[in-house]
Amino acid sequence: MTKDEIWMQRALDLAKLGEGRVAPNPLVGCVIVQDDIVIGEGYHAQFGGPHAEVNAFQSLKQSAKWATVYVTLEPCSHFGKTPPCADLLIREQVRRVVICNVDPNPMVAGKGIQRLLQAGIEVDVAILEQAGAEINQNFFHYHMKNRPWITLKFAASADGFIADESGAPVHFSNEISKQLVHKLRTQHQAILIGVNTAETDNPKLDARFWPGNNPIRIVLDPTNRMRQDRTLLQDEFALLICTKDHAHVDGNKQWIALGDDLLAGLMKYCQKEGIQSILVEGGTKTLEAFYAAGLADTIVQIQSKVSLKKGIKSPFQDLSWELMEQVGPDNRWLSAKENLS
Repeated sequence: MTKDEIWMQRALDLAKLGEGRVAPNPLVGCVIVQDDIVIGEGYHAQFGGPHAEVNAFQSLKQSAKWATVYVTLEPCSHFGKTPPCADLLIREQVRRVVICNVDPNPMVAGKGIQRLLQAGIEVDVAILEQAGAEINQNFFHYHMKNRPWITLKFAASADGFIADESGAPVHFSNEISKQLVHKLRTQHQAILIGVNTAETDNPKLDARFWPGNNPIRIVLDPTNRMRQDRTLLQDEFALLICTKDHAHVDGNKQWIALGDDLLAGLMKYCQKEGIQSILVEGGTKTLEAFYAAGLADTIVQIQSKVSLKKGIKSPFQDLSWELMEQVGPDNRWLSAKENLS
């Protein structure tokens, strides 16, 4: 690796420390180097909090004049919750800024780089570009494809059943895979189920087994039939219920009318509201609906050693899984990514 790649890898490692806490902002890390020595570093740790560059400069114990700054995403050039980071770099009189990825957000999209160049700062771009795009796949996908990154997740028996014959849920996960699922929840801005899952499983849809933010909770309920005694409607947390034609608000529970094509309406709603990623944990019907609509970027299956012999068939039985990992003695974690449909 070159020196630039070494310091950028450090910035990427720092960026990942903000995982689960910064959405809808991207993960960003920053390293300040002078005479081949790191003199400051930081990362974006919390949505609404200081950006990576600000935290890096606040860590300094000396001047960064003529230093090189490594940052995983183009410094912002606009006022949001914090002032522009490009202005900070100019004010600190750094010599060079090395950037992993250009920011796809139209509010930035090269404007930060332009401002740095106009101030006489040397700028290099696309150092470890692929690695940077991977850690911010949700953010990049949302801004480039105009819809959220969507992960479909389900658990199934060894012989391919998602539930017993009555539709009652079967607990396939072990303690390790349960924690990994909750980690997956913190990595997505929203979590979605269908009304049948809400009725039969009565879930909480939180991330209590992993540190990070709880996702926005969404239920697809076309005819508004979910029972009022369900936990999702009775607890103190916000809930979004997507219907065809029913709309009202009751405290932090909101029903929105999306028309006959719920998924198309939901994509428009997410684009408008800035929801960049959704973890779909519904039953077979909901999962297959997303897949058939071309709305599947990753599919994850927790496969148990348990065999049911009969029941409700799991979806995607002919899918070629790209990754298979053993999770404890009785679970496997299977995943396939992109170009699925």
